[in-house]
Amino acid sequence: MLDSRSPGRDKSYNVGRFSIPRAKMAKKCRVCGKRFPTDIALKRHIKAQHRRYYYGVRIGPILALLVLVGAVFYVLAAAPPQEMTPITVASTTSAASRSTTHPASEKLAPDFELPEIDKYGLTGKSIKLSQLEGKPVFLEFMSPLCGHCVKMTPVIKDLEEKYGDKIVFLSIVWPGSGGVELVSGFIREEDVNWLHVIDEEGKAFQAYGVRGTPTYVILDEDHVEKYRFIGSGTKEEDLEKAILSVIS
Repeated sequence: MLDSRSPGRDKSYNVGRFSIPRAKMAKKCRVCGKRFPTDIALKRHIKAQHRRYYYGVRIGPILALLVLVGAVFYVLAAAPPQEMTPITVASTTSAASRSTTHPASEKLAPDFELPEIDKYGLTGKSIKLSQLEGKPVFLEFMSPLCGHCVKMTPVIKDLEEKYGDKIVFLSIVWPGSGGVELVSGFIREEDVNWLHVIDEEGKAFQAYGVRGTPTYVILDEDHVEKYRFIGSGTKEEDLEKAILSVIS
């Protein structure tokens, strides 16, 4: 036991048979101010006499960290996604060249507004899907960086020449890192005349759940999605049948 009797001028404490100068009793309790010769003695004192402080100091930082981590997870879970899933540009593999037909959503297609682009660059205008109200629409989601999209361009061009007066052809173009110059150059080189808009942030791609190119979505006159085709293996006759079904 620590003898706290006043030792006189030397300001010392008696610990057993030994007298320890007060100056060496450097371990001071933050709660009550008592001094102790070692960390262990101080720790035992705090644990025995000031349990709430002892466990608060030891557990408090851990609890605070857990609360902070929980708050971060809550914010991340509650916040809406700000960036779209990276778009997969089809490669030249045989798997990528196959076509898949997805069941129509039979839901009203999401509206969008994107900058119009032609062979000279941005036109300064924007196009909204809702502006085409009352008309069937053929949506092409593509990228000039996609070899299979380029391969399908003559097919889409042929269909537009046949049915462009009855259904609106609209290409939604993701430029990747190429920007406006890449898209306008593609339109110029391929000599395509239907409407094109540029989707640099991928907003329309995200709204329509498009994760790869090329993807074709065919809407009826009420802009309800009726058909969806994915991949350059899509046959022209299948696209033509889908077009005929919404214009008849």
